[in-house]
Amino acid sequence: MPLLGVRAIRAQTVSASGNPGLLRVSTAIAGSEPVAVSNSTTTYTVTTPPANRTHKVTAQVNAAMPVGLTLSATLAPPPSASSVGPVALDMTARDVVTGIQRNTNSTQAITYTLTATVLAGVVPPTSRIVTLTIVRAP
Repeated sequence: MPLLGVRAIRAQTVSASGNPGLLRVSTAIAGSEPVAVSNSTTTYTVTTPPANRTHKVTAQVNAAMPVGLTLSATLAPPPSASSVGPVALDMTARDVVTGIQRNTNSTQAITYTLTATVLAGVVPPTSRIVTLTIVRAP
């Protein structure tokens, strides 16, 4: 069978620059909930193919958060895309950036925020894996 042509196929990708530092809620004002902590040292890079399609990025954690703790992520959007804003992460993939256009190659900031309520009490050190996934938008 003769080869009549070759077409390069380029997939969409998303990658993170690394892990944020330790997030530890340790301050509270008497009569108020503990003070949330944030970290914005991590970035993500998204690349989309030239095909005429839009994409979105979803995020989720690998295990449920302890009672009284919420981990949220805010991803800055690439040009022409939209950030959903702060998204509380759980084990379900949640949209964090939508409307990513074709031929995008962009690196943007991620802000993680850990919020605690008094119901959390003292929580032993624990970690979560945040998975970012790029998918074709409907």
